[in-house]
Amino acid sequence: MRRLQMGMWHALDESRWDAYNGNVLNGLEICHYADTESLERLRSFCDRRGVAFGVHGPILGDRGYELPRVNSPDAAERREALARIAAETELASRYGADYLLFHYPFLPVFDTPIRRYYPKMPDPRARYGYDKLSRTAFRDVSERLFHELAELQLRYGQRIVLEHDFFGDYGDIVIDMFDRHPEIGFVVDTARLDVTRRAFDGFDPYEWLDRLAPSVYLVHYSNVRYEDDTFVHHWPVRASHDGDGRFGEAFSYLRHLAERNDAFHVTFEHKHEWVEREELFAIYRRAAEACGIPAGRADPTV
Repeated sequence: MRRLQMGMWHALDESRWDAYNGNVLNGLEICHYADTESLERLRSFCDRRGVAFGVHGPILGDRGYELPRVNSPDAAERREALARIAAETELASRYGADYLLFHYPFLPVFDTPIRRYYPKMPDPRARYGYDKLSRTAFRDVSERLFHELAELQLRYGQRIVLEHDFFGDYGDIVIDMFDRHPEIGFVVDTARLDVTRRAFDGFDPYEWLDRLAPSVYLVHYSNVRYEDDTFVHHWPVRASHDGDGRFGEAFSYLRHLAERNDAFHVTFEHKHEWVEREELFAIYRRAAEACGIPAGRADPTV
């Protein structure tokens, strides 16, 4: 069954689920839980309610919110990243997660100057420039990464998916990796996609979605509001954003992708408290309709 999902980071909150699922959602995306006991409670809740869940790594919060450096130019860092991913893959499999998500590229890869640099984008300490990670090196580490992830999927019976981060001039390599490794699912982030459109010369998000559509397993759905030299992300995608240049084109991306892939799930990666509940539920239903996903709670007795 295709899913519309709520983010539920740090801890399960059943009252939040009851208040904000709106008879539409049937999935959760979790991250950064305290311990395995909290994962047991989550699994019990999902079993009772007929709800599936996926994981945005890290699954536990014992190391803080730190993502593995999967394409580090340093071999020791890459080995450490794969060891972490292997441990998280085993844990996600043990508790019945539908998917386990990491960012790729991570650290992001790009160099300035670019069309528009926003201060919230990664600075030189939080990204790899082309002098640190050449095209040849990036392709090589990507091939190794996808091969290792495919093996982990088979070993643990656990789906692993990758969410795009900023990839600079290496977008063709990203596309090529998913073309060559269809066993690895791709995650579209509509907010980051729009920032990429505004920030990088020559990037066409619609052409990019055309190329990657067959690989998309999940969409992280939210919008961006641009303000002077910065942006605010995680906006609920309101109908009033359509055609408003202050906001990104999240709904247009979702609809474009849905015309090319009828199987992906959607996580509403937004600040639900920024809109009233009835508008929030209308946002859910609008996205469901655009994707052809039946909008209805998995357990109607709740």
